[in-house]
Amino acid sequence: MPRTRKQAVNVAEVSAPQVIITRDQYFQDIKVRWQIHQYEVNKLREDVIKFTQIVSPYVKQAVDYVTEKYQQLTAKHVTV
Repeated sequence: MPRTRKQAVNVAEVSAPQVIITRDQYFQDIKVRWQIHQYEVNKLREDVIKFTQIVSPYVKQAVDYVTEKYQQLTAKHVTV
C-alpha cells in the first residue's frame, strides 16, 4: 500500500477560559478538600489499627507454630 500524507487540519484558536470561581472561593475549596482528606486519613488509620489488633493474635499463633515445628525438625536431624 503506497504511503500518503495526511491532510492538514484547520485548528481553531483557543481562548483563555472564563473565570468560574474567584480566588477566595478556590482557596476555600482547597481548605475544605484538605479537611476531607484529613478526615479520611484518620478513618483509614483507625481501620488499620483495628485490623492490626484483630489479626495480630493469629499472626503470633502462626509464628509460634512454625517456630515450634522448626525446632522439632532441627532437633531430629542434629548429629552430635
